Amino acid sequence: MGPPTLEALTASYNSAATLPETLASAWNDNRIPVLLVDDGSTDGSADAAERHEGVRVLRQRNAGPSVARNRAIMESRADFVLFLDSDDLLRPGYREAFETALAANPDADVFICGMQIIDEGGRPIESRPAPSLQPTPFLSMLNAETVPTNGIIVRRELFSRSGLFLPGLHHAEDWDLWLRLATASDRWVRMDHTLAVYRRRGGSLSKNGPAMWRGIRQVANAAARLPIGEPGPRRMAAQRALANGASYVYYTAFAQPLRQRARASAIGVLRDVARLPLRFWPIMLDDIVRSALRRSSSH
Repeated sequence: MGPPTLEALTASYNSAATLPETLASAWNDNRIPVLLVDDGSTDGSADAAERHEGVRVLRQRNAGPSVARNRAIMESRADFVLFLDSDDLLRPGYREAFETALAANPDADVFICGMQIIDEGGRPIESRPAPSLQPTPFLSMLNAETVPTNGIIVRRELFSRSGLFLPGLHHAEDWDLWLRLATASDRWVRMDHTLAVYRRRGGSLSKNGPAMWRGIRQVANAAARLPIGEPGPRRMAAQRALANGASYVYYTAFAQPLRQRARASAIGVLRDVARLPLRFWPIMLDDIVRSALRRSSSH
């Protein structure tokens, strides 16, 4: 029996602009083979991927990233898998770090690492360390310690106990799965390396505030009911996750449009505010006060 195998699973849709660099970061830089599920692309990216060494391509009609990722999980023959989105990257040394961690922790089911965030042009924005996994992997995930999709390596057998991505979730579907993986196994290992590269894009699904909030609320509420640990700490962590999620969604998706709207039309911004969920109102008021204080101190 040979050493445990690792495969990168990629769901791709019309990714011709970024996919070659993504595939090269896996195979050329790390010798990690890629199983790519093309989700109905029309830009020729699947044809180009088929010509790339180390890449196996499956094609399907467009069904969304969760369906494509689930198919990749089920079609993979590797012992361990990672999820490599079609515009993200793996740093050189990714495979070696995993193999070293696995040799030291042969019974572990999940390995995580830190990430570097880049902009659309590939310029570094910031780096984030791997989650602490404290006090438990589940509570660490529920506290929304950031794990990018390409920063987590999972023993493929674990999905038989955790389940797969939920196709009905259109935001926070990765967070939902990480929580269920942590419910299925607490054998997680933190790799103290920044090896995952996440590309932050403008105009993506992450800017859709209502969808973001629905996803976060659904996942946090479901996590509060998962059968793991003591109910009290679990519910308290879920409430903190909702509060942190509301702040994240407000500043990511709502704050700047509201400021622009306020400069254009006082009546218009009041209408927009009235449509915000009540949970966002204290955050919005705090933002208004802070903005006013910044303006007064600058004069």
